[in-house]
Parts: sequence; structure tokens; C-alpha cells
Amino acid sequence: MSGDQLALDALFQASGVGKLHLFRHYLYFCSESEGADAAEQLQRMGYTTEEIPEADGSWLVRATHEVRPTSDGVSLLRQAMERLANRFGGEYDGWEAETRST
Repeated sequence: MSGDQLALDALFQASGVGKLHLFRHYLYFCSESEGADAAEQLQRMGYTTEEIPEADGSWLVRATHEVRPTSDGVSLLRQAMERLANRFGGEYDGWEAETRST
């Protein structure tokens, strides 16, 4: 079982299937300009983004959105984020989600 599926199973166990969840995706880039370009693309795709300088000189782009996650959907999200990060010379470091009770 993949790490994504384990995290998704834990999310479903904590709050149930079919609920909206706030997902945060973490993408790292070597330069501010690469991060800004990726953030701009993510915003066009409907994500809210934050660009955060890291102590080592790299840039974190944190992209958030609300989604009703499914196994297939999370897999497709990972693939899309990995492609986007690669396109701008970066690396996708995964996601986290908030549990919701409502």
C-alpha cells in the first residue's frame, strides 16, 4: 500500500469518506523566480499559494485547495504536482490534509 493510500485511509478513518478536506501540497524550488512561476501556474489552476524562503536558500511553495479526496483523485493530484514541480525545476514533497468533522 502506498504512503498516499495510508494517509488517505487515516484521513477517512478520522473524519469519514466524502467530506471536503483542506489539502496542502509542498513544492520546493531552487530559486525565488522558479517558485514564483510555479505559484502563478498553481493559482491559475485554482490553488491558493504561499511562497516561503527556506534557510538553505530554496523556496517552498505551499499550495492549498479544498477537495473531496478519493484514492484515484489523490494519485492524479500527486502526478500533476510532480509534473508541475519538474516543469519549473523543483521537487514535490507531498501533501497533508486537515480532518473535518462536518
